[in-house]
Amino acid sequence: MKNQFPFLILLVCLITMVSCKEAAEKNTESVDEKVEQFEKKDKDLGTWLQDLAGTTPHTGEALIAKLPKELIGMPLRSTGSPSVQTIAGTYSLDEDPNNESTSISITVIDGAGTNGFQHVNAVYKLINQKVDYKSEEGWSKTYEHKGNQLLIKEQAIKDIQRSELEYIKDNRYHITLSGRRLKSDVLLNAMDDLEKIRF
Repeated sequence: MKNQFPFLILLVCLITMVSCKEAAEKNTESVDEKVEQFEKKDKDLGTWLQDLAGTTPHTGEALIAKLPKELIGMPLRSTGSPSVQTIAGTYSLDEDPNNESTSISITVIDGAGTNGFQHVNAVYKLINQKVDYKSEEGWSKTYEHKGNQLLIKEQAIKDIQRSELEYIKDNRYHITLSGRRLKSDVLLNAMDDLEKIRF
């Protein structure tokens, strides 16, 4: 029995070393694959971002004209241009939406030009990170939906459901859909409606 004990210890050590080596090789392959994917994405990102930097941004009026008159059955009730290269609109069944209304607000930021492409670059990097966060009030996560990378959030405060969806449309426009008294799956349907329109 005494002679078998050192042999067993040696056997356990050998098995551990072999399994650690195999795990390390798999991990190295996984890291190499991720680095390769990131470098490819980064290269692709640089191309379209450079194109955006040299593109002339739309005026607020031109962007507002591109908004659909209706989104998932809700008519467009109001629009505005709160800042340069940014427009906002509200869709609701109520003629005069307020805090009690079920509504979808849309914000569109044109990523063209010197300032716009920097903004879209930051958003692109954000939505391409892995986010999966949960709290008592809600959650947020990133994932792909029909070829678009999204950041989706849901939150319920004082029994009021709020949701938000962010993505980049046509490799140019940062779109934010904010739902009041709506879950995120409704915003996904609204996004599908938006994707049918070429900005």
